[in-house]
Amino acid sequence: MGEKRPFQILSIDGRGIKGLYSAVILADFEKRYGQLYKYFDLICGTSTGGIIALALAAGIPAEEIVNLYVEHGPVIFPYKNRIYRGIQKFKQIFLMSKYNDKNLKSALQSVFEDKRIKDCKTRVLIPTSNITKGEPCIIKTDHADRLNRDSNHLLVNVAIATAAAPTYFPIQKIPTMPNPNDQFVDGGLFGNNPSLYGIQEAYQFFIGNKNHNYEKFSLLSLSTLHQNFAFQKELKICRRSFVLWNAKLISLMIDLQSVSTHNHIEYLNRSLKGHYVRIESEPLTKKESKLIDLDMACKESINLLIKKGHETSSKWIDDPRLQRFFELDNQQTELRGEPVGAMQ
Repeated sequence: MGEKRPFQILSIDGRGIKGLYSAVILADFEKRYGQLYKYFDLICGTSTGGIIALALAAGIPAEEIVNLYVEHGPVIFPYKNRIYRGIQKFKQIFLMSKYNDKNLKSALQSVFEDKRIKDCKTRVLIPTSNITKGEPCIIKTDHADRLNRDSNHLLVNVAIATAAAPTYFPIQKIPTMPNPNDQFVDGGLFGNNPSLYGIQEAYQFFIGNKNHNYEKFSLLSLSTLHQNFAFQKELKICRRSFVLWNAKLISLMIDLQSVSTHNHIEYLNRSLKGHYVRIESEPLTKKESKLIDLDMACKESINLLIKKGHETSSKWIDDPRLQRFFELDNQQTELRGEPVGAMQ
């Protein structure tokens, strides 16, 4: 079997247009090291991170994903003025989802075309939420004999399902599911930071398995750019209604979930002794925070996300902790027991 090596995982958080920040970082890494799918045995992503993960796993250059956000983001999340945004917010609270999914589907179709999970060049893992069954649903490569559910899913359908944030986008179906009438929404409801699911997958199927040559794990995890939703001033109204909590409650829940996952992995890693790197959000000033939101895609917001992404990549690109992920020869990377490229 040869010398043992770590099972390498790339994990990308969710949160709407803010995924542009992560895409810029990854595009800068690709410019230095080459396409990322060649270095990772599993790429995980939730919501907007799921879109990025599927694209990278399919061999689509990260720069193309950046262009997707820059060109289509303002169409998917239209921002005209504060009055228009206020009307959209009223509709979101009382009437229907804030956006339809027509523009999102069109944008994703232009990138994914008719590619399916089975066409990916490395393994992929995408959390989504099955609201018909009230259960988490992990969509992934059929990389073991007992896995036979997901290989024929179109990437565009999986991407829209994991990104269908409640109140922002409509509920979705995945026609190639065993129960095609099951309905799905954003995987961020339970796994906005999917890193832990990547580690579980590695140990369940690969690490310590006599049919594979892996020992330990090596995890690179990316946060999206986000403002801190802490309530720094004492709240005067303690019995807060849904309207008073507003979207800040959901954002706080999702941010806490991502931080909790990070803390749990750090704890696990004390005994597992893997290699774990978490690239966190860049700090934001109060002025910058006002330009950052799940669906804030005006020109100033897009430019800020790009700027912060380049700032972060420049801090990490020569860091020895990051470079460890790119030390392996590309041909050492397995895909279902074969070198990457064998299934292309």
